[in-house]
Amino acid sequence: MTQDAAGDRAVAAGSVGERAVVITGDHNTVHLGASAPLAGPLVVGDIPQPPAAFQERPAIMDGLRGEDRVSVVRSMSGAPGVGKTTMAAAYARECQAAAFAVVAWVHADTHDQIVAGLGRLADRLGLRADRDSWEEAAEKARDWLAAAREPCLVVFDNATGVRELRRWVPATGSTRTVITTRDRAFDRMGTRVPVEVFTEDEAVAFLERATGLGDPAGAAVLARELGHLALALAQAAALIDERGSTYAAYLATLRRVPLARSLRGVAGDAYPDSAVQAVILAVEAAEAEIGGAGDVLDALSVLSPDGVARDLLCPEADDAALDLLAALVRRSLLAWSQDRRSVVVHRVTQRVLRERDPEAAGRALDRATGLLEAYRPRDIGVSRGRWESFVAQTEAVYAHVGERRKPILALLRHLGVSHRARHSSNADAVALYEQCVADFERDFGPDHEITLNARADLAFSYSHLGRAERAAELFEQTIADSVRVLGPDHPGTLRSYAGLADVHSLNHAPAEALPLHEHAVAEHARVLGAAHRTTLGRRALLALTTGHAGQYERAITLMESVLADSARALGQDDPDTLMVLRGLAMVVGNSRDDERARDLYRSCVTAYERVLGADNVFTLQTKLAFADFLSLTGDPAAARALCAEVLTTAETVLGAGHLVIEQARARLTTAADAE
Repeated sequence: MTQDAAGDRAVAAGSVGERAVVITGDHNTVHLGASAPLAGPLVVGDIPQPPAAFQERPAIMDGLRGEDRVSVVRSMSGAPGVGKTTMAAAYARECQAAAFAVVAWVHADTHDQIVAGLGRLADRLGLRADRDSWEEAAEKARDWLAAAREPCLVVFDNATGVRELRRWVPATGSTRTVITTRDRAFDRMGTRVPVEVFTEDEAVAFLERATGLGDPAGAAVLARELGHLALALAQAAALIDERGSTYAAYLATLRRVPLARSLRGVAGDAYPDSAVQAVILAVEAAEAEIGGAGDVLDALSVLSPDGVARDLLCPEADDAALDLLAALVRRSLLAWSQDRRSVVVHRVTQRVLRERDPEAAGRALDRATGLLEAYRPRDIGVSRGRWESFVAQTEAVYAHVGERRKPILALLRHLGVSHRARHSSNADAVALYEQCVADFERDFGPDHEITLNARADLAFSYSHLGRAERAAELFEQTIADSVRVLGPDHPGTLRSYAGLADVHSLNHAPAEALPLHEHAVAEHARVLGAAHRTTLGRRALLALTTGHAGQYERAITLMESVLADSARALGQDDPDTLMVLRGLAMVVGNSRDDERARDLYRSCVTAYERVLGADNVFTLQTKLAFADFLSLTGDPAAARALCAEVLTTAETVLGAGHLVIEQARARLTTAADAE
């Protein structure tokens, strides 16, 4: 509940977000307060499952264990495909079995991945404050790890930037850090644990165990052909076993596989041609022998190499799709995460898939975009985990767009950016939209509808940052461009008109906002009709702003009219009608008619529980609004009880760090401090 400039009570309607950990860390200052003890081992992140016929490599495991206690950082450097991630995962599982307080798996390709990983850890540890940026939350998690007294493990997988990662590695405490990387520069951060190709004995042992052929001489010949590379050996063994073949027969087939010139020396590494041929052979065999494999593999080639949620590829209860994923795992083209909720495809395999023919990249973008469109959350109340998965995958696919402009993919990315902005600090939200606008201007031009919509969101985020003048300036520019490009009646133009009104409302200037809201309502009614869902929403905002301007009687009349029209046009139980009912409770409460407002809030909560369920995000938001009202009208005990109820439900059904959880916890803390 906030107090506006006129002294009115106004409820802020905020939007709402494996046991393993993902972490990141060069910091100059470490706050060494004692870390709170955990109730049990905490594991966050997609730790890969052990592959079939896992090859023990004692020297590497001994290097990771590092009993010297002098260096707590281990750098696993080596070429792609040699098994760095596989061995790091084996060590992570060993630490999990040893009941380390935290076992963390963080994807470390980029700054954003590192910060997001630490931010999720902060959520799980209860460290993240309501308005913390991802960076601030990440710093809190890093400092918690630096102060940890119990053993913890952090794995930074596929690290690429030494300077960036150094900032996030815990410098003190009992946290062990493992870095997997292709860059030997990381070796200076700690003790190097080199990961090379298999020795011949290891390669032969692996092939023999995986195939059961009992032909060590044949295995040695094939291993030498494949450069003793773990990835290629795994795919060769899987295909030999699946077909009941022999080493010699496989080798003969392998040598007939054409090799695309662009794949020689993958990403500048000394990667044997025969190993690339092994990947191509495995892919083509899967496409020929496993129905639907080609479509899934194409999509995976542009999705995130750090893991793809199973339910993005395989809708719930789709046994055929699940069988397909399992078959690709058996062929060593994919790997399960430890909890089998996601699959991982190797970066080398992804590149082979994208570059094997001229049409591959375009085909991959089409298929991945189709999957993302089906997977995208339809409601801001969907769990934060689902949203974050959608955002990560959309960003990964968009990175491959190049010259292939795909408006639907841009729209999906815009949706993801909007989610990130809702769960970021105001400054971070501005930065996110500025980057989005810059990307869309580059890819689609400054006058494209997609770019103009993103600019409108950027303008609104400036308003939340308190930069009302910049927000208004940007909205006015966007309105002019929208009128010129899209026309005065286009929904995008109307949206910008409404956004300009919202700027003044958010900055407590109802007198300036009122005529703009009235204009927005008039334009929406003219173009869409007075009872259109969008128009009804604008009318409700006009009523709220009228109340904030001190015109309580008119505000109540306006909101009652919107409620009647919404119930008639949309239905009494439509979620938007319920939102208007909540708005009526707010304006009546602001008018000091406490008895009627209390009855309206109760009716609203009852209706939300009946229509959407007691654990729905909007039901929980409404209860918090009611709790704020109760607190301000002399019933703090009832307010605290309602906040406690919301917190208990939200912690059960919503993702860690969800805004509803943070709001409920903050209200309870404030109430306790006031006693």
